[in-house]
Amino acid sequence: MKRIITALLALSVFVGTGVVAAQPGGHGPGPGPGGPACGQPGLPPCGLPGQAPGGQYGPPPNGPRWSRGDRLPPQYRQDQFAVPDWRRNNLSPPPRGYRWMCYQRGNCFLVADRTGVIRDARWRDDRDYRWRQRYSRMYTYDDDIYYRECRSRPDPAGILIGGLIGGLLGRAAGDDRAGATIAGIIIGGAVGAALTRDLDCDDRSYAYGAFHQGLNGGRAGIVHRWRNPHNRHHGDFHVRSYYYDSYGFHCANYRHVAYVDRRRQADGRACRQPDGAWAFLN
Repeated sequence: MKRIITALLALSVFVGTGVVAAQPGGHGPGPGPGGPACGQPGLPPCGLPGQAPGGQYGPPPNGPRWSRGDRLPPQYRQDQFAVPDWRRNNLSPPPRGYRWMCYQRGNCFLVADRTGVIRDARWRDDRDYRWRQRYSRMYTYDDDIYYRECRSRPDPAGILIGGLIGGLLGRAAGDDRAGATIAGIIIGGAVGAALTRDLDCDDRSYAYGAFHQGLNGGRAGIVHRWRNPHNRHHGDFHVRSYYYDSYGFHCANYRHVAYVDRRRQADGRACRQPDGAWAFLN
């Protein structure tokens, strides 16, 4: 009996030692199950974000969360991570001497060019949470009135093929989540009904192109016109002003004037979700 107890104790010590040994640095065996440890040649250093497919870096689920005042390591300040099109990533304009660096899953940091000190940090999970706090929910192409009502009809302006409706094609810059968009637009049912009232599916196809150009143009006051050559229905769309809401999301006040049987005008606002899509809110 003593020999059996001794053997069991020795086995438990061996198994416990193996578990600890399999987690160097407290970060598991590496990029995949049974993979090599961090810090090996060709792998990121321990305690820093792991390398994702395609060569982009992103923090592991329980990894470090850099914040304001931290210094971003030099290997994460390379030009490949710089984001010149900060609007598309729903970011504020960088001050002189700073630039945004974005990584896998849409985590972005405003970094000083000379020192690497972080002035602002935008974590994607935090941004998703804040969006839901402010606007209740995230919007997808399934919410869009054009997609729901017109996707089986002719699409003369190429809205569906071009992926202008959020979530249909592609992914946002620096993001790997399913359903992310490339600067798309999403117009919910009630808002879409008011915005495109008395417009048929062909009219909406042309109008959506103007909506997309206007919101992503980045300049207020520029009128974007659409026209259906088959019935002479036409309209004007322009962003009256851009602003950042109290939660830091990029928003726009817009006006759409449609000429069908008579002049119709709709004013409202749209804000850019963390996934990059413009959601028409009212």
